[in-house]
Amino acid sequence: MLHLLAGIAWDPQIRGFLAVAVGVVVLMGSVYLVLGTNVGSRLGFLLAMSAIFGWCTIMGLTWFIYGTIGMLGEIPSWKVTEVVYTSGTTDDSGLTNAALESARTLDTSALPAPQELNDLEPDAFEAVRQEVEPTLDGWLLLPESNPAFGEAKATVDEYFVANRDEELGLEGAADYVTVYAFERGGKDRLPDNPGRLDRITHELKTTFWQIRHPPHYAIVQVQPVKEQEPVPGAKPPTPEADPTQPVVSVIMERDLGDRRFPGVMLTVFSGLMFASTVLMLHRRDLRAAEARGISLAIPEA
Repeated sequence: MLHLLAGIAWDPQIRGFLAVAVGVVVLMGSVYLVLGTNVGSRLGFLLAMSAIFGWCTIMGLTWFIYGTIGMLGEIPSWKVTEVVYTSGTTDDSGLTNAALESARTLDTSALPAPQELNDLEPDAFEAVRQEVEPTLDGWLLLPESNPAFGEAKATVDEYFVANRDEELGLEGAADYVTVYAFERGGKDRLPDNPGRLDRITHELKTTFWQIRHPPHYAIVQVQPVKEQEPVPGAKPPTPEADPTQPVVSVIMERDLGDRRFPGVMLTVFSGLMFASTVLMLHRRDLRAAEARGISLAIPEA
């Protein structure tokens, strides 16, 4: 018994199950006990169950609407579909052998050097982006300040940590630098400097017109860093790409996940159970009214 109690006190998973069980027994059981002593055990059980499932229906609907609280499914994320090794030359992206057909025509020869591109101010980067994007065959150039770039880069870092490239020495984010990042597909995006009408129109269009999500892809190109000797007493050298090493293109596809799925299932299941218990209560009321009518129709002796 002492070992059992010690195990329960130590294991947080067992304590969690016990806490939920005690809460159900104390809270729901106490409500059922009060109802049972006033209206009877069967009617009290139906009333308690209808109230519980009605509350669960409202809670599941709230989880579904917000999508950020309660029981959540898998959140949207990037999934690596393939990794393509290129020669690193500026006149060829090296993606002609990619499995993704739309990636084969991506040509980065018109883009400035990565370091020059990263040093540009936002307005200057936007001007360069508008100039070179017509040559990218539908791909959008992502700056480092774009949230999509940070999420895609984090996926690439996670991929190389889990799948180390021993030949190029890619084992983490410190072993390479990002060359370029692109994205393509997905639902229509807001125009530059959108107004309130643009936002309303975009929301209505993407919600009701584009019900299904078109495929959404991203490509992050990285290159191994050049070995640099640190200078004693000086700050660490800035990582630079080694032009003699190949460029690695990581192609990813957006997985929309099922973040709202648990809320939907809880709403549907609880709603059906709530409707069933309410229907049973309604039938009971009809039978009780019929019984009262019959008793009133019988003449007194």
